[in-house]
Formats: sequence, C-alpha cells, structure tokens
Amino acid sequence: MALPKDPRQKMINIMYLVLTAMLALNVSAEILNAFNIVNNSIITSNGSITDKNNITYAQFEKQMAADAAKAAPFKEKADQVKKLSAEMYVYLDTLKETIIRESGGRNEFGDVKSKDNLDAPTRVMENRKQGPELEKRLTELRAKLLTYVDPKAKATFEKTLPLHVVIGKSNGDEHGPKNKTWTQYHFNMVPTIAAVTILSKFQNDIKNSESLIIDDLLAQISVNDFKFDKIRPFVSLNSKNLMEGQTLTASIAVGAYSSTVNPEIVVNGSSVTATEGLGTYTMPVSGIGEKTISGTVTLKKPNGEAESYPFSETYSVGASTTSISADKMNVLYIGLQNPISVSAGGVPAEKVSAGISAGKMTKTGAGQYSVVVSSPGKATISVSADLDGKVKTLGAKEFRIKYIPDPILKVGMSRGPSMKAAEFKVQGGLRADLEDFLFDGVRYEVVSYRIGIDAKGKDYVEGEANSAYFPNSVMGAIRSLRPGDQVYFDNVRVKGPDGRVRDMSNINFKIN
Repeated sequence: MALPKDPRQKMINIMYLVLTAMLALNVSAEILNAFNIVNNSIITSNGSITDKNNITYAQFEKQMAADAAKAAPFKEKADQVKKLSAEMYVYLDTLKETIIRESGGRNEFGDVKSKDNLDAPTRVMENRKQGPELEKRLTELRAKLLTYVDPKAKATFEKTLPLHVVIGKSNGDEHGPKNKTWTQYHFNMVPTIAAVTILSKFQNDIKNSESLIIDDLLAQISVNDFKFDKIRPFVSLNSKNLMEGQTLTASIAVGAYSSTVNPEIVVNGSSVTATEGLGTYTMPVSGIGEKTISGTVTLKKPNGEAESYPFSETYSVGASTTSISADKMNVLYIGLQNPISVSAGGVPAEKVSAGISAGKMTKTGAGQYSVVVSSPGKATISVSADLDGKVKTLGAKEFRIKYIPDPILKVGMSRGPSMKAAEFKVQGGLRADLEDFLFDGVRYEVVSYRIGIDAKGKDYVEGEANSAYFPNSVMGAIRSLRPGDQVYFDNVRVKGPDGRVRDMSNINFKIN
C-alpha cells in the first residue's frame, strides 16, 4: 500500500544517516554546513510533499461534487488527518525556533548564528522536558493516523508508515549508560543545526505519513463499489399509508439500472413508459385496508436476450396518522429557535397546520416549524389539517420547556485544574463554552469575573474584569507565571442567548 519514495527523498534519508554518524566523530565546520544543506533539502522536500498533498485534497473535493454521499465520510477523515498533521508540523516549527533562539538566534541573513552550540538542544529538549513531550505527541499522532486506514491494511501501514518513534540505543562509553532515552539519543549534546535538522526530518516523516494516509482514503472511496452480477426490480411508493381519494405514486426500476437503458414495465396490467431507466406509475386509491401493487420489469441483457423480473409491494389505505417531533429532542429551550417537524400520514404537508399553547410557533417550510418559548414549564403542540374543506384536529403532544444548560469555563482549551505556563501566557481571557449540546452555534458571553494570581515569592495580584479578556492589572503577573503558581477565578458571571445572566462556580488553575 505504501508509495515508492522518489530518488530525492532517498538521498535525503541517506545524507541524514551519514551526517548523524559523522557527528559522533567530529563537529567540524564542514559537517555543520552539511547539516545545514540537508536541513534545507528536507524543507524543500516538505514543500513538494505539501503541494502533492494539496492536489490529493483537491481530488476529494471533486469526488464530493460527483457523489457527496459516498465521498463525505472519507473526506471528513482526510480533513482530520490534514488538521492533525498541520498541528504537529507547527509544533515542530515552534521547537526549532526555540532551540535556535536559545543558541543565540539568527543573523541578519536568517541563518543560525551558533550552529555548533551543544547546550541549547540539551537544555530545551532534555532539561525542559520538551523531548519526552515530543516523543509522546509523535507516538500519539502515529497511533491516531493508523485509525484512519482501511482496517484490513493496518498491519501493512504499521510497518511502512514513515512516522515511526523508536527509542534508539548507543554503544555507550565511560561518560554514560549504554541504553539512552529517546530524547538523549536524538538531542543530548548535539549541535543546534543537527537538532534542527532532526526536527525537520520528523516534519518530513509527518508529511509523508499524511500523504500515505490520504492516498489510501482517496482510494477507499471507490474500492468498495459493487460489481453487480444480478438484477432485481425495486418499487418506491410516495406513501404506504393513504386515505381514500388520495393518489398513489409508485417509482419502479431495477437495481443497478443504467440511465441509457429503459426497461419494459407492466404494473397491474398497464404498461409504464420508462425514462432514463426509471418508470413512474400513478393511480387513485380507494377502499380502506391493505392493498397490493404488482407487475414485471423486463430488461434486455447485453447479448440481446430479454429477462423478466416480477415484483409486488403492499400499501395501506386508512385513517390519517400524525407525527410531531422536535428535531433535537423532546425539549424546547428558552431563547432558541427550536425546530419542530410535523407530519400527518396521508395528508399533504401544505394542508397541515400546527399551534402551541405557550410561546410562538412559526412555519419555516413544508412540515417544518420554529418554536420560541420564554418561561420554563410545559407546552402542548396541536396539529390540525384541512380535509375535504373542513379543519380537523389530528393530534397533540406535550413538550418540556427548559433553560439552556450552563457552559463550561475554560482558559484556552483547558478547563483546569492544571495548565502549562507557556499555554496560559498566550491566552487572552476566560471562555464559556457549551459542550455536548444538541444545538450548533449556541454561544455564551463572559460578563465579569475576578481573577487572582498567587505566585511563589511574590505578592498576591488581583483584578476585576468586565468582559472575557484578562484585565490589564494582572497581565504582568500572567506573563511572569511559573510552575507552581496558582490562578483563581471567582464571581464569574456569564450571559447566554436567552438573555439570562448566570453566576458560575469558581475555577482554579495550578500552573505546571
């Protein structure tokens, strides 16, 4: 299932291995420059793979245009693969820039100043534990990517996926143990340019892995297409429950039929003219009870031989049945446009109407309504229909009326009780997210809160906010957060789409 690597990629891999081996012998200017060349080549290769992947993603769009129902599940997975890969790629870029900055930064030409600096990679990746974190993220990414492949091919992908996190082993010497950790193996006392090249290599692994996965997903769109070797007729009725005087409409065709071949169709003894492979039969119905529509479909084989296939379908003629359902659940929420579907079996949608005992109900389409309620309790929706010029009540259903649930307080994407200092510092304020709610797009607004920062060895800092954003009075303390510090939020008030201002529980974060 894996794609063959192009010669350029093979050359990059070989150069990477050779230079890594040379690094163990001597760190000369020539070796450092060679690493720089390899790093630039990998970056160029990553750009080429990105262009290739973009072409593949464009193919998903074409498949969606051709057959959205079949392509949508695979496109959704491809979009998730793209998102996961992009996030990890950016994370690796961040690590590279951190190491470069720790080593002395870049010169006016954008080149790394101290390519031979051995301390920066060790300090960032080992002392600050960024190496173990990277190992964990890469391992999790690999496992996640493998969930998107065809289960039958997973074993093959586990062997061939370029992103492979292996804990290396060295022969060791008098200065260290024989078995090293993954971080020590890759980043302990290696020159800055070598560490940057290693991270670029992981980016290349990610891009190649992304390419393999999305190529497989694209192939899966059509890999399970049926190859029909049998033909059978099928019948589709406009309704199987009708009332006297209404019209029955039946659509008859054969499975796997072609729009260029029109079969001969006979229904209840009458011939039906087929257009683009599909025949439509209509008749008025009468007499309450179960009825049957039957006939034959005759189709010519490629060799000219005709073959007939019989069919039959039952339907019922009787009294009307009514259905009232909330499109989300059997609850109406205050402050929202609650969608309601109403139908009455055997009655055209345009003849059906509905009303509510508490609130306002507006028709938005055939059988579709929007309900707005203002106070908790219960409401009854009643349905009526115009039958033969007379309005008749068909049914009613009771619904509960509730307030929208409380949101979850977060800083960034974290709901506490702990958060990394670096992640907390880059956030702009407090969020109120409504999770696992059936309605999309429901938002809460943070109205006010009090924030307190208890930093080790420093005075307690407190501030009042009248919006979601952190107040200026605590921004200096936030920028100075370190592991072990505490951040407290209390007196939090939020406003929902129903206009209610709610008091929320306190939330605390321990910085680590």
